[in-house]
Amino acid sequence: MKLVIRAYENTDKQACLKAFESNVPKYFTQAEIADYDNFLEMIPIKIEANKTFYYVVVLGNEVIGCGGFGDKDNSDIITLAWGLIHQDFHKKGFGKELLAYRILKIKEKYPNRPVYIDTTQYSYGFFEKYGFETTKITNDFYEKGLHRYDMKLMFR
Repeated sequence: MKLVIRAYENTDKQACLKAFESNVPKYFTQAEIADYDNFLEMIPIKIEANKTFYYVVVLGNEVIGCGGFGDKDNSDIITLAWGLIHQDFHKKGFGKELLAYRILKIKEKYPNRPVYIDTTQYSYGFFEKYGFETTKITNDFYEKGLHRYDMKLMFR
C-alpha cells in the first residue's frame, strides 16, 4: 500500500481522534482527548492565519496518523504539534516518515529556526534519534507517572 502525507482536512477529524485515542493512556492522558478535539476544531482558523500546519498520514485509504507544527502563541517559537500514529501501526517507520516530512516543511518555512517539542518518557528516545536534545524534564507533569521532556532541535 502507498503511504501519502497530505494536509489535514475537516473530514479527517474522526480518524485523527481514533488514532489519538489508540495512544491513551501510554502516550497521552484521557484528559488530553478534549484538548486534542479542540485543537482539531481550531485548525482551519489557524491554517488560514498561516500559524499552524497540520498533516495526515494516509496508508491506502486509511488515515493512520497525523501531526504538524506551528508558531506557538505568535511567539516566533516553532513547535511540533500533536504528532501521533495509530497504535496498530507503531514500529513500522510511519512516525519517522511523518517527523521527516514535518522537519522538511519547517526548514522550508522557517529556515535556521530551532524546533521545540514537549513529549513523555515513552517518546523522547524517538526524537533523540533525529537530533532533538532534552533541555528539561518535569516529573509527573501530565499526570502521576507521565513525565514531560522538553526538547529542542537545532538545524546545523
